[in-house]
Order: sequence, then structure tokens, then C-alpha cells
Amino acid sequence: MAELDLKDLEKIMLRERQKYTSEYFKELAKKSYNDDREYPENFSNWYPHIKDFGKFSHAEVISNQIFTFEETEIMQETDDIDKVDWNKINKILKPTFEKMERNKLYNIKNGCFSNKFDFSTCITNEQNLAKQLWNINYASCMYSTGGYTELVVRELIPYNNHNTLTIYNGMPLRTEIRVFYNMETKKIEYIKDYWDYFYCADNLSNKNDRIIFDVFHNQLHSNTIKADVHFVEYNDVADIIFDWIDTLEFDDKLKGIWSIDFMYVKETNEIYLIDMARGFRSAYWDFNKLSKETQEKLREESNSD
Repeated sequence: MAELDLKDLEKIMLRERQKYTSEYFKELAKKSYNDDREYPENFSNWYPHIKDFGKFSHAEVISNQIFTFEETEIMQETDDIDKVDWNKINKILKPTFEKMERNKLYNIKNGCFSNKFDFSTCITNEQNLAKQLWNINYASCMYSTGGYTELVVRELIPYNNHNTLTIYNGMPLRTEIRVFYNMETKKIEYIKDYWDYFYCADNLSNKNDRIIFDVFHNQLHSNTIKADVHFVEYNDVADIIFDWIDTLEFDDKLKGIWSIDFMYVKETNEIYLIDMARGFRSAYWDFNKLSKETQEKLREESNSD
């Protein structure tokens, strides 16, 4: 009886293995590509819906290259950086190369992910673009963020590296505010300090980053770096955002609650809109902080589904 059961099991396993042909995996890859292209957080799926930045600043977009399915297949041929055919990838990136100045530094990300936790990968010139994008997409795959179907190259927001605190391998640590914004009512639901001390501090594994973060939040005092009192600056910037938010205009395509990230650049006294995502996909999402009217509307929509 046991022998018959084993034979039956072998037949089942063979039948299952026969399903997983090269054609099967090709169709699976195409579905993944199509799903990624429709992902609302992809830069190309939200950025064009900003009609007017109003009083807010933004980094100029140099290129937002959308890759074909075939191009993504080439870019994902190996997960070993030492085996990458850079000539193939450079050929794919030619349309973006043509828009970049040869020795100028730019800020890059894929459609959804910047890999800011290793900021050194977010900055590149033309010569290193392919490698930096590969590194970002590798990390993006590890975190399952999506966005591998496109590339975003923007002007680098300048900073003074002599008096600006940095963490994450070179990222300027500036006051940032996450605004949860209602696209229907055109109103702010609530805001949150992007660098909330209690949310972020314990997740900083690098000891140097933790010290700098403590200085930034006035938990420690530096004799060599004059850090702003972050709480005061945060409140000042928040007040300005509330005053200016009506100058920011979207078309009618984006729906629901979105998080909008703003960054204050002290050197130029500007507030940059740097990123967006659907609210429920964002850190600091809190249904209970929404207005009662918005909560009721979301409950009704959930019940109707």
C-alpha cells in the first residue's frame, strides 16, 4: 500500500513540475511587469497629476524613463553584480544619458524606491548611472517595493556638506514633514514629523547615525556642529505648509488620502515637495487621526466593496 502511495505521489509531483515551464515563468514575469506599471506609487503615475507646485519648490526632473518588459528582463538577467553586462544596460539607458551632463551629479531612484538608507547609491553622474540603478533595484527587490519598470533622474538639491548633518551614508538630515492630504476635499487631514524621534531612533543600527540623529533632535549637543532646535524648526515649517497648501494644485485623477513629503532647505529657505504615496501605504498612517467625515466616507467605501 505504501508503495502505491509513493507512486501516486511521484505522479502528482511530476504533473506539478510539468506546469512550471519556461513559458509559465515568462507569463508570470509579464504579469509582474504589468502590475508594476499600474502601481499608483510609481513616479510616472502621480507626478504628472501635479498641475501647479504653488509656493513649494521641486527638483527638476531630467528623465523619467519607462522600460519595456524586454528591457527589464535584460536588466534582471543576474543578481550577481560581477556578472552584469553593463554594455546591455547602458544601451537601454541611452535616452536618459542624452539628457544628462557628463560630469554633473544627479539624484536618482526607480519608480517607487530611492534606497535612501544607503544614500551613496542615490547620487550619480552619467558614467555610474547603470551601476547605481542596478544597486537600487537590487535593494528594491529585497524590500519588495516595486518600481523597477522605470527610472527617475532629478536635479540634486544642493547642500553644504561642512555644516549639514548627514546619516545613511551621506544623506542630508533636514526637517521633513509628511502631510496626509485629502484629494477630494483638498484639505490636510493631519501631519507628522517624518523624522519622529521615537519612531526612527531605535531603528538606526549605525552608531554614528544614531549620535547624529540625537544631535538633530537636540538630545545631544555638538560643540562642532551647530544643530537647529529641530522642534522649533518643525513647527515653523508646518505653519508655512498649512498656509501654502492651497497653492498646490492637482488634477482630478488622484483619489483618496495621499501622503505628501515636504523637505525644508535652510540654505535657500525653500520647502520642496519630494515624494508622494497613497496614505494607507505610508509610514505614520493612522485612520483615527483622519477627520470624522473622512473616516465615515472610508467606512462606507469599505462596506460597499
